[in-house]
Amino acid sequence: MSSRGARSLVVFVVAIHVAFLLAYTLPACFVPQRLQAWSTRIVRPLFHQRWNLFAPDPSPCHCQVEVALGDADWRPLIPGDRHYLLRRMDRPLAELIRSDVQHGDTLLRPILADAVRGLARDIARDAGPLRYRLVQHCIIDPERPADRATRITRLELPMP
Repeated sequence: MSSRGARSLVVFVVAIHVAFLLAYTLPACFVPQRLQAWSTRIVRPLFHQRWNLFAPDPSPCHCQVEVALGDADWRPLIPGDRHYLLRRMDRPLAELIRSDVQHGDTLLRPILADAVRGLARDIARDAGPLRYRLVQHCIIDPERPADRATRITRLELPMP
């Protein structure tokens, strides 16, 4: 192949590539449907940016660990009037417990059980044995995020 033919081939490939990128990024009203389908098929596997790395989708479930004294009513393990740093621990702790519960474990790992016991230490001084549960409020239909199903899972803590 001559150098002129090679240059022509490179220019042609670059032009096709730019045309596919434009067809992929332009609004659908500017691009014929067939060309947009081809560009999506070719460009997406190579160049699509997954923005959830920078702004991940929120969790479909809101989780909270609750505690009860004997037969008393359930209350949050970390109430809203506690210090800001303690309240910041509530969500990650509940998410870690939820991931274990999804795998079928209602018996908490020792490190999570120690964290829960440490947070409930002041409550335990007031009364006897404590009971724990995980309360999940999960979105049923993404079109209606306000409608949520509540799932309650009793938690077991291993002996210290």
